[in-house]
Amino acid sequence: MIAVPFIYFTLLAIYLVRKNGGVDISAFLVMIYAFSALMSILLDAYNIYEINGVYEKISISPLATLTYCALITLAVLPFRKINAMSLRQIDMQKYWLVDLLSWVLILTFFVTLYNTFTHLDTIMQSDLKDVRDEVYENADQVKLTGIQWLLAFPETIFSQFSPVAILLYFANVANNRKSTLFNWLLLLSSLTPVVKAVLIAGRTQPIYWFLSFMALYIFFRPLMDRRQRRKALIPFAAFGGVVGLFIAAVTIARFSIVGTANDTGAFDSLLAYSGQSFVNFNYFFTQYSARAIHLDRIFPLTNYFIWHPGWNLEDYRDIIWADSGLNIGVFFTFLGDLLIDLGHIGMIIYVLLFYLLSTFICRAANQDGTIRLSRLLVILILYLIPLQGIFYYSYYKINIGYFVVITLIMCTMLRFSIKTHYES
Repeated sequence: MIAVPFIYFTLLAIYLVRKNGGVDISAFLVMIYAFSALMSILLDAYNIYEINGVYEKISISPLATLTYCALITLAVLPFRKINAMSLRQIDMQKYWLVDLLSWVLILTFFVTLYNTFTHLDTIMQSDLKDVRDEVYENADQVKLTGIQWLLAFPETIFSQFSPVAILLYFANVANNRKSTLFNWLLLLSSLTPVVKAVLIAGRTQPIYWFLSFMALYIFFRPLMDRRQRRKALIPFAAFGGVVGLFIAAVTIARFSIVGTANDTGAFDSLLAYSGQSFVNFNYFFTQYSARAIHLDRIFPLTNYFIWHPGWNLEDYRDIIWADSGLNIGVFFTFLGDLLIDLGHIGMIIYVLLFYLLSTFICRAANQDGTIRLSRLLVILILYLIPLQGIFYYSYYKINIGYFVVITLIMCTMLRFSIKTHYES
């Protein structure tokens, strides 16, 4: 039974590739879940349970499997409608606004680098396992004071705009806009969350960066000629190589503890990291029963500033632990978090609403083959939920709330002009 998701998502990916005439962003999503499902099979074959976030082994539920496959399919299929192979160009709408946001993101990256440079240098000379252990013990990694505290404001607001920076980078390259230096700086600015991940020896944000870049490259590839594609990939090779080395270093440092009682090995940790999503979802689907509906993570901004000021994720996890005896600090896809917060029925309703909204937004492009940047940005907001959701529901964070709200405001500004009496 554990092989069913892998077989299903593999067949679905093949169908989408053949139907769409190549790999598009919907097929890419399915491939990610197929890969994760394959890692679940290997995880089970090597009996990697009860370590590195994987729950104990239980029988795979047919109902859990059917629900898992069906809901992920519903979350993916709307993006079939946005096929760049049928597009001719991206309508940037208002260049000045696009460039303004680009400069803000570039500034945010360098301010973040300035604020964390000393700590980055210390951490890269430290044992990354010790750094991560301090995070688990809630030790503060960076304490900012004075001017640095003021300069941290852009990072607080714009730290999760990495996918937007990548999207604008590709839009510039595809439209032959801006200088090579500017576009390299724009792509470099997408590494802001990766810089923050270094401070906690984390792997998830760097992996999100890779996934976002690959998804957006797949989307923009048909809009670029061979020269533009090569030009777009050169900085990725440079930046991606450094990010990849960091992921490898963290994995080796944190999990290759040969000769100790905690020796699980880097290989086992990679299987657990990439393959636990389905087996953990199956565990919670069969073992967890929601006692209440929690909207804290569904609406992070209103929750933090209105309903429960000072809300803390660790406190929330303790509440769930007290109610159920289960630790939810694991990977079980975005469906698992929705299951915890909304219950079985609420999870299904959320995905159905997501499907309807995404289907409406991802309707066919204009007849002339153009698509507005404002609509692409809204699609990106939706797309990131299942893309990053391979691990967990990432939209619970306050800075993600800032990302959603500010991006929607920008979309509105791109679409509409405010006329004044000075205009003729």
